[in-house]
Amino acid sequence: MKILVVTSEVTFVPMNYNLFLEELFQGISNEIDINIELIILKNNSPALIAKGLALMVMGARHIGYNLIKNSLMAVFKDRSGLCTKFKIPMHFYENPNSPEFLEFVKKHPTDLILNARTRYIYKSKILKLPKIAAINIHHGLLPDYRGTMCDFWAIKDQRPTGFTVHVMDKKIDNGRIIRRVQTSIEGDKLRRNFANLIEESSKIEGIEAAKLLKTIKKNQDLPIETDNISSNPVYTKNPDFFTIRKMLQKGIEL
Repeated sequence: MKILVVTSEVTFVPMNYNLFLEELFQGISNEIDINIELIILKNNSPALIAKGLALMVMGARHIGYNLIKNSLMAVFKDRSGLCTKFKIPMHFYENPNSPEFLEFVKKHPTDLILNARTRYIYKSKILKLPKIAAINIHHGLLPDYRGTMCDFWAIKDQRPTGFTVHVMDKKIDNGRIIRRVQTSIEGDKLRRNFANLIEESSKIEGIEAAKLLKTIKKNQDLPIETDNISSNPVYTKNPDFFTIRKMLQKGIEL
């Protein structure tokens, strides 16, 4: 089974989300019938450094620091050693809808695309190419919680944090739900530090993604859990200065 794992060149997750990749690659390392290639979408720019500095000034010093660090790590191709260790081919593209990436997928018949930590909206042309599906790891618990920074808002609103693997279609955070995993509940000490929470969550994502890929390989189909329908969906976005300050006043380290 041929799988393309797509992630961003730079994320705000500590260690640049590489703990996810390491757990995923390790989890399928003995699966001779699973062939993974890593696609890196190039999003690094000086603007990310400026954004990291701005976050630190606003009080989100851990998030800002990790964004700056990850941006610098990406300059030195921080995933290269990981891919060499697990013998995973690595490719760089501008975005998942570029003619170059479309041509690559057409020339390399693919069973599954797994999107992990990118904010791109995949168009129909690329979504139709994988034999089985294009799926996404959404960092919130669907069907109710959609948008960006869902873990942040879950902590603020005293809700469980977690992630959802779902089928991608042309609508954001839409498509049938394959798997939901809760990563923390109110009262967990890990929630006192947002950077630590998303770092630990990334490891869980990698472990669960590896399990899921092995299940898909065995069945040659997606193990759909439920439809992605909510009567009262909540849409979140990046927090503003005032929300960050309120979280800091509650003793949450950002």
